[in-house]
Amino acid sequence: MWTGCCIGNNLRVHLIVFAFPNIKSCLVAGMFSLTMASCSLLGPIDDIHPENVLDDETVITDARSAEIAVNGIYEGWRAKSSIYNALFLRTGVMQSSSVSGARSFLTGDIQDDNVIVEETYIFLYYIINQANSVLAALDKDIKGLSEEENLNYQREAKFNRAMANFMLLRLYGEFCNMDSQYGIVLHDAPVRDNTPKARATVRQCYTSILDDLKEAEVLPVKHSSLGTVAMYYGNYLSAKALKAKVLLSMGNFDEAYKLADEVITKGADEGIMLEPVYGDIFSSFQSTDLLFYPYTMNNQQTVAGYRYDWSAGAGNTLRKIAALYPEDKRYAWAFDAENMISSYRMNKYQMNDNVDKVPGNSLYMLRLSEMYLVKAEAAIRKPAPDFTAAREALRPITDRVGFAADFVDNVADKDMLMTVFYQKYLELFGENFEDWFDMIRYNKLDGTDWVALGYVNSWTRLALPIPRSAIAGNDLLVQNP
Repeated sequence: MWTGCCIGNNLRVHLIVFAFPNIKSCLVAGMFSLTMASCSLLGPIDDIHPENVLDDETVITDARSAEIAVNGIYEGWRAKSSIYNALFLRTGVMQSSSVSGARSFLTGDIQDDNVIVEETYIFLYYIINQANSVLAALDKDIKGLSEEENLNYQREAKFNRAMANFMLLRLYGEFCNMDSQYGIVLHDAPVRDNTPKARATVRQCYTSILDDLKEAEVLPVKHSSLGTVAMYYGNYLSAKALKAKVLLSMGNFDEAYKLADEVITKGADEGIMLEPVYGDIFSSFQSTDLLFYPYTMNNQQTVAGYRYDWSAGAGNTLRKIAALYPEDKRYAWAFDAENMISSYRMNKYQMNDNVDKVPGNSLYMLRLSEMYLVKAEAAIRKPAPDFTAAREALRPITDRVGFAADFVDNVADKDMLMTVFYQKYLELFGENFEDWFDMIRYNKLDGTDWVALGYVNSWTRLALPIPRSAIAGNDLLVQNP
């Protein structure tokens, strides 16, 4: 069961100031941590000024405070809402959840007052406002901060803004339709007043995301104290990986293919490569498969609130897809009875009560494995399909988890797209929502009927409704159809 009480109380109200323009904005710039110690509220909401929260106009005064402020953006990703439980139910990864509001995702009866819908919307705009506040504060000479350091901090802020906007667009917009008017509200400056703002078109949203990523694509790689790549910071590899996913969603398959291939090739130069053993990806934050994950202070710091109700085991869709490939080690590893603990049965996310066995945990938002899968799908969907390239991109993924060496060679061309979907589902289930976004894309692009296939219970609300409270505070904001 998800246990982040402060998300629903103190922290949730802190996040509201960033998502809704009728409340004064602030910038979280705590020393690598959000203040979540108290779940009580005192005084009017406009007077909220939690510890470690500084005004965005004064927070950055020197190089050290600039570093702290930028790290505060990354830290914000660790405060996600219970959207994970909800979408794991939606995609059939998880069988049940006791989280408030999650069950409606299973049935498709998702309303605009659903607590998860609102929490997630708030949280993502919180990340965006953090990034915008840092960008505003960096738009001047900072004592002890070189011009290049300043530019790189700005690029990191834009990387995070792009990721948050992309997630918002895919959750709350018609992201598969470039001509749709149902994008999201874009903000390129800190929100400080109640000025209403309309939704951008989907095309405008993608343009904004790509503009941010273009600047982030030159970010250098940072290294940890161990000398390994610190993938809890944005860099040119994570920016290009995110861009490859964006291009895939846009339908620009040629460029998505090229960029995914570039990440694979250049990643090897930085020591980023597939882990030989799938389970090792989740045993250490030093995995060579990682491209980006939320910042954690040390290997034994769990990600706040990331507790999932796996006590009922895997969901129906996951079990059905796993049954297609009995030789696949990923499902068996994740739900190995020998590794189950009393409340959590997913080896990808073992909690603090099991740190002696697995050192900590984090959610992996970008992995190198996904680039192989993006490359495979893009190769098939290109105007000139290249099934040979698709098979060669897929082969390292299947080889690693126990498939026969000739498995991909024996898949017919007509079956390759669904094979890529199945492999991506099994590779990334319970991680970053790609299973749900892929279901939407395959439905819109190929007409795949997931209900008829028995993979989902309902095919309604492909885009989450805009929260009722957000519309109430912005008379230019229109609801999804």
